[in-house]
Amino acid sequence: MTPNRFAPLTVALLLAMMSSTAQAFFDPPWITPATPRVGEVVSVNIHGGICDAIFEHSGYPSISQVGNVVRVLEYGDHVDTADLCIYGVGTLAVPIGTYPTGNYTVTVDLTYDNYPFGYETITLGVVPFTVTGATPAAPVPVATPLWKFVLLVLITCIAARAHQMRRRRSR
Repeated sequence: MTPNRFAPLTVALLLAMMSSTAQAFFDPPWITPATPRVGEVVSVNIHGGICDAIFEHSGYPSISQVGNVVRVLEYGDHVDTADLCIYGVGTLAVPIGTYPTGNYTVTVDLTYDNYPFGYETITLGVVPFTVTGATPAAPVPVATPLWKFVLLVLITCIAARAHQMRRRRSR
């Protein structure tokens, strides 16, 4: 074989080896607050980008719960070709609800159109969390001697003014 026949193959192999790999990423999701209490809204946070993105789409996010297992399904895009990686990096916080005391697990999935093969769903992460008892009540302020004195002076001034007004009317 002549060197001219190998030239296109050699160039194609070199270009394939030099092409950059896609930098799609989603970090493992996390919840906030880190240790939720009864009555606090729990949110799941998703950080990612470059070749992966989450979009607003009708019906998404879909949040479902069976027992103590919560599932968050987001809609977005996942690209494996570096040339098509056009997304910025960002963090999305999705409120998922308030929960009674107990141990829970939230699974975060992403569904995307994997044309021509149809929709595909990937799991971004599973986060266990525990909801603890109600938030303690705020302490009731105790009246200090100074505040008691100020209150006494205020009541005395009001009473003296009311007495003075009555005396003026009766004349």
